[in-house]
Amino acid sequence: MRTVLLVLVGAWVLFVLVMVGLAARDLQKGRSIATAVAHRGAPALAEGRSSAGLRAARARFQHARDRLHSAALTPVRVVPLLGRQLRAATAVSSAAARAATVGVGAVDDGRRILAMPHADGPQRVAQMRALASLAARADARLAPLTFGPRGGLLPPVAHAQAKLVAQVAGIRAGLRKGAAGAGAVADLLAGPRRYLVFAANNAEMRAGSGMFLSVGELVTQDGTLHLNGMSTVTEVPQPQNVPLEGDMAARWGWLRPEVEWRNLMLSPRFDASAELATRMWSAIGRGPVDGVLALDPVTLRAILGATGPVQVGSLTVSAGNVVDELLHAQYLRFPSDAQVSERRSDLSATATAAVEALQTRTWSATQLAQGIGGAVRGRHIVVWSARPADEQAWETAGVAGTLKPNSLLLSVVSRGGNKLDQYLGVTSDLSVRRAGNRTEGAVRVTVRNSAPPGEPSVIDGPYSGIGLDEGDYLGVLAVNLPADAEQARIDGVPQLAVAGPDGPTVVVGTQFRLPRGQAQTFVIRFDIPGRHGAIRLEPSARVPTVQWQVPGHHWSDGIAHLVSW
Repeated sequence: MRTVLLVLVGAWVLFVLVMVGLAARDLQKGRSIATAVAHRGAPALAEGRSSAGLRAARARFQHARDRLHSAALTPVRVVPLLGRQLRAATAVSSAAARAATVGVGAVDDGRRILAMPHADGPQRVAQMRALASLAARADARLAPLTFGPRGGLLPPVAHAQAKLVAQVAGIRAGLRKGAAGAGAVADLLAGPRRYLVFAANNAEMRAGSGMFLSVGELVTQDGTLHLNGMSTVTEVPQPQNVPLEGDMAARWGWLRPEVEWRNLMLSPRFDASAELATRMWSAIGRGPVDGVLALDPVTLRAILGATGPVQVGSLTVSAGNVVDELLHAQYLRFPSDAQVSERRSDLSATATAAVEALQTRTWSATQLAQGIGGAVRGRHIVVWSARPADEQAWETAGVAGTLKPNSLLLSVVSRGGNKLDQYLGVTSDLSVRRAGNRTEGAVRVTVRNSAPPGEPSVIDGPYSGIGLDEGDYLGVLAVNLPADAEQARIDGVPQLAVAGPDGPTVVVGTQFRLPRGQAQTFVIRFDIPGRHGAIRLEPSARVPTVQWQVPGHHWSDGIAHLVSW
């Protein structure tokens, strides 16, 4: 009898091990499939190319859940240590299966919404509202998920649980962004709204944006878009008696951004520059606006990628050539200073034609969303609204161009009047080191002027009255550091050109001159209280992008990046 009992117990233990092993295999396989689906991106899901993979992942998670729910495992649940592991693993597999089910449903519904007609204004508004509602519903369905006990878990179980918790949190954050963004776009399209629109040029940079060289108004109502009166900013009167206060005045008042349109965005806080721009617009008698939108050639590339090419005079502008056209080729066609209005008119005409193509053509909503999403992540399109509810939506959607208290944003602000930013290579590395109860941070920035000889003077300079030689780059290297940064300084720079609070961050900067073919390195140092923290490295909107490096990792700054220690 004892032998029989031992055999039965041994068989049960073997069964338990087999079931747990099979469940672990199913979970791992499901995660692998889900990761592969995620890497294929939203377009693959929207077009149905990843639906089978998502369903396969769900099936694996469901198999794992069913195995761990087996009645044969019930005795294990009462064993203190083993029972805790089993309850956590069961909760993780159940949550994964539920999340995959929500995902399958959202993808199916999303494909139906994207297939809705969107040829006219009301249809586009309806489609945007449907997408916003879908994202909100999916987020709400994920909210109740539970992941089992958190403490006292063995490393494999704790790792699987933590990974799923982080993945679901990331998915929900994305859904909230999507819901806010689609809802804000729907409200903008439905109107009536009147937005000030700036066309920025990344060949002459400001902070977190190209210089605003053209301006007009975007009027929306019932899903229709009209971009009116685009002109160069030099053709717009300079406003008078516009108050400049707060951090903007203290840090950048010496460059008169309240007078000179081209000196907006000296700070990367788009919300501050946009609000100032609306007051400047009213001061010249153009009336109040509901908000401000700034876009650059990278945004136009995203639009033209969905709509197809547009005709600007005798020139065909497409996604393949628009960035080079606006940053370089137009200066070759109009090389003299006397042709500045023609060059800037081309920029305005291209932006107008791209918006008109959105209005009049049939295009892929998936392709447009993918392109605009990339532009948003790189700060190539930013939006601010004077309406608090709309501004909150833009902020949630990640398109407001605001900084956070833990943001770090590197800028090189052009001061030379030339168009050399396209040839200014910028590389940077961030290092942090614990020192007692604080963290010492250092940003090492190298700028290299690779401007080739033979460019027209409008690109190469020199600009009259500045005192530069041909091919010289003159700029301000500025770094916005986290709000709690202390003792911010730049090695070898006793007198900073800009220093102090800048909204939720602290900025330090120095002016420099860099001849053609030369490079210069700057080291920005700062202290942060505490031994642990995180810095969010924000994109600069530079073309080409800033190349960042931390120990063991390298990336381009086309997207925000979180560095923790």
